[in-house]
Amino acid sequence: MHRRQLLGMLGGSAALAAGWGAASPAPDAALDLDDPGSRVRAFVKTSGRLDAGRVIWATRAEVYAFLPPDRLVPAVRVKGCEQQWIRPLSDTEFLSFDSLVSYYCDFESDQVMREFDNPFTGARNAVRPNISRMTEGREISPRGVVYRVMRRAYPEFYADSEFDVVIRQVGDTVSFQGENRWPDEFIRPPAGSKLSMFARSADLADPDRSSVPANFAGHVLMPFFPWMDMADRPGHLLWHVQGYKITSLGDLDEDYLAAAHADLGDRFERSPEFDSEPSRFAQRLKAMGRLPD
Repeated sequence: MHRRQLLGMLGGSAALAAGWGAASPAPDAALDLDDPGSRVRAFVKTSGRLDAGRVIWATRAEVYAFLPPDRLVPAVRVKGCEQQWIRPLSDTEFLSFDSLVSYYCDFESDQVMREFDNPFTGARNAVRPNISRMTEGREISPRGVVYRVMRRAYPEFYADSEFDVVIRQVGDTVSFQGENRWPDEFIRPPAGSKLSMFARSADLADPDRSSVPANFAGHVLMPFFPWMDMADRPGHLLWHVQGYKITSLGDLDEDYLAAAHADLGDRFERSPEFDSEPSRFAQRLKAMGRLPD
């Protein structure tokens, strides 16, 4: 599981609640979740936006350590923000330039931390934030939701990719469930994740809306963080993640914003499309010999 999938946390719940509870205007057309193009547009409208511009997700997570045979111990919390700069290419094809910045927090105080007093080893670990800026972009289309650099690096693996997000409607709620596909060499067992994203059907059917209020929840199973220095120990991490689509960075916690601006400066609010270097992900693929010179 690649940590880019980890949207999920608390910052903008108040702003979302205001949008979620408001009455929606009567839609001019019924919501069509059978047509392939309409499914892609509904997904983009929920996860991002149909027109050009920025979308902000506030993310939260609680992370627990499973220690065999039967101990589940609180480890850390996570605060994050994923910003997406959307560029429509057609009615059913979109590019998204994503910047994910997540910080690990003390489980009790919920404050961003730079060091972790590891209760499992007795060591004090330096904590590295998770910063991922996808300079090359992510494509969303009937051909699937795929990072463009991955399609270049693994053309055969993604040759038959398609938009396989599971979409369900129950009453006035529409859910979207899916997970990223990764070649085996990118998966470190144990690994697994499921995220479900939710929006109102009335909002999605409204032709005057290019974006709708949304949230998500899910779980992630993964090995211990490398910075925990526990690769030789049995066990793994279990995440419970939440995400909230918000309208302003001001909805994020002050300690998170202070850390993000200190580490990234002006880049925190700038699209990765304009970064001067390839993404770290692309650099890794190049070092693996997967990308041409």
